[in-house]
Amino acid sequence: MYAVINLIIVVLILGLWYALISEGLWGAALMFFNVLFGGMIAFNFYEPLAQLLDRTGIPWGFSDTLCLLGLFCVSVVLLRMTTETIAPAMVRFPTPIFHLGRLIFGLGGALVTMAIVILAFHTAPVHKKIFTVIDHETKPPFGLGLDHQWLGFFQYQTGDVFAQYGRGARDPFGTYGVWGNNREPVQVFDPRAEWLLNHFEARPYGDEHLLPEEGAVEGAGGAAPGTAPAMGGGPPGPGGPGGRRGPG
Repeated sequence: MYAVINLIIVVLILGLWYALISEGLWGAALMFFNVLFGGMIAFNFYEPLAQLLDRTGIPWGFSDTLCLLGLFCVSVVLLRMTTETIAPAMVRFPTPIFHLGRLIFGLGGALVTMAIVILAFHTAPVHKKIFTVIDHETKPPFGLGLDHQWLGFFQYQTGDVFAQYGRGARDPFGTYGVWGNNREPVQVFDPRAEWLLNHFEARPYGDEHLLPEEGAVEGAGGAAPGTAPAMGGGPPGPGGPGGRRGPG
């Protein structure tokens, strides 16, 4: 089953790659950056938005997934419309650069898109082993670890670009130091690299557990056992930096 799921992911990546390279070098490059920035926008704001959705009183078990994919799709569409308006014509390149460039940017766009989709399944209220094979340790497809790679990339970017300053231990390991006269650590997305672990614990189906109850409470900054702590790059909310509990 593990091999089948990995093969399906590879087929989807190849399909996205084919669709993107058909846009040529200019179109593939624009779509790569559209997808990249769309993913960064989605991960920066999906947790605060999901918290607002939960406050409606409706027991949305899939609010994280809905907000993550919704923000990603809307961001990519708006960015695509913007880039097509600003640069409606295809730019001509020498033939070798044209073919090499569209292959590289097309593959990059396909990999980023699939990483976001895999991570959306991690936030869904499904079995702890997604499709019976994918968990916090699995690195689909075939050990490439697209989900792990994206989380590492986004964590790095929040520390350098989307940093926010305020009370509390935002950067517990001192990775990014301090900024100016503020003398306070930056607010980093998932500073302890627990995003996959906490979402594994928060998924409601399955008996596997990684963290003891005390560890879950401590990591969640006072959240109830069995819920994931706030880990987003968005503005601070009631649950601490990032603003909300995990899925489920």
